[in-house]
Amino acid sequence: MLTDLMNISDKWGEGIAEVQHDLNENALFSLESLAELIRQNPDCVSEAATMNNSREDASTWRDAGIANAPSNELIDAIQNGSIWANLGKIGERDSRYQTVVDQIMDQIENEVPGLATFNRQIGILISSPNARVFYHADVPGQALLHISGEKRIWLYPGEEPYLNQRDFEKVVTHSTAEEITYDPSFEKVATVYDLTPGAGLFWPLNWPHRVVNGNTVNISATVEYSTKTTRRHFNVNYANGMLSHVFGYRPRSQAIEGAGFWSKVMMSYALRRSGIGPRLVQSMSKTDTRSNSAVPETTS
Repeated sequence: MLTDLMNISDKWGEGIAEVQHDLNENALFSLESLAELIRQNPDCVSEAATMNNSREDASTWRDAGIANAPSNELIDAIQNGSIWANLGKIGERDSRYQTVVDQIMDQIENEVPGLATFNRQIGILISSPNARVFYHADVPGQALLHISGEKRIWLYPGEEPYLNQRDFEKVVTHSTAEEITYDPSFEKVATVYDLTPGAGLFWPLNWPHRVVNGNTVNISATVEYSTKTTRRHFNVNYANGMLSHVFGYRPRSQAIEGAGFWSKVMMSYALRRSGIGPRLVQSMSKTDTRSNSAVPETTS
């Protein structure tokens, strides 16, 4: 669990909160245990990707085609290739992992006045030496608890220009993956951490980040959670994204209170609950693909 919360209440929601944990000493998070988890639950590997690990270029991110491979083959590919594998929602497949994330979030709630979290989920990232995750932003509340190997993480403020709002709305509505616009000039505001086993970070909602591994296989746990406030932001971003990218109307407000906000909550809920929203997004994606296929490639 968490062994040092480092005055987390002073930084929660406002800045990057450093923590220490003992997951690196927990047998559940050894490579052998994770290989067995994959063997028993092959569908837990939600993504296995490869990339050019020599530069920050999200266009090189590709499905490695091995997410459904036997666990020994997947682990071997990670150890000897350039692979990033995400084991998602593992608490739903093995209650021992859910117990871990629940205990962690209970600890934090005990330290942060008024904090109440739900939709708690834990995932595991297993990745190759020198693999990288390109500049992106996550939708729910997020933390990274490092377990094995070494990695460097860069974190950026969750505001324009570092978090391009139109890009992020596409992420929230699942029009695109998690990648958002990156510019090397953003490095002047980056906060950089070199993570070793037992170190962890919680950061404010939707802060962009990118990661580069050291020279060994890396294992990290991701923690995702929601609060009433994060859900309000989600509903506003979802409604704004649908209005802008599907219906062609560009909303100007991101307020999470007031009459306009509640209208967006109802719109977000109705579109998602009915399934109309995902179908509209899928239809728009097919239209964009057909339109793009008609544009000739250039060498410039």
